[in-house]
Amino acid sequence: MLPEIFPATARRSSTSCRLGTLGIDRFMLGETGIGILKLLTLGVCGVLTIVDWFTVQKRTKERNYNSLMLVL
Repeated sequence: MLPEIFPATARRSSTSCRLGTLGIDRFMLGETGIGILKLLTLGVCGVLTIVDWFTVQKRTKERNYNSLMLVL
């Protein structure tokens, strides 16, 4: 069985909805600065959490595309 190279968008969306307030979704995308900010401020009182619910899929697709281009 091959290891998964590109994480699924659905998994990131699910993580963002469940643990987005703690910044886990940002850590998974490699954005540690914003992840720490969300962790310490509980998603900046929920505002960034709600924004991430709508933008996490786009960011994940862009990251996966960029990773694919590096491989090719």
